[in-house]
Amino acid sequence: MGNKMPPVTFTFLNSTIEGVEGEPVAAALRRAGITELGRSGVDGTSRGAFCFMGSCQECRVRIDGTVAYACKAPVLPNMTVTPYVQS
Repeated sequence: MGNKMPPVTFTFLNSTIEGVEGEPVAAALRRAGITELGRSGVDGTSRGAFCFMGSCQECRVRIDGTVAYACKAPVLPNMTVTPYVQS
């Protein structure tokens, strides 16, 4: 037996993503096959979750317009996640 939470959905780049409420956004995106969360504003290189502890700042995204770390931000129903262009 387990204490499974029902899945919830949120949006990333106009795609509907399924996750478990409260899990890190980065985990739900990675499970959906999404590893690129944004691009560097300096050289255009891909950015994504690296340390999964909030130390490296590589997984910054915008969640409902607010900058957040995807590795620490919890999945919430119906939220909108968009890439963050790092400078």
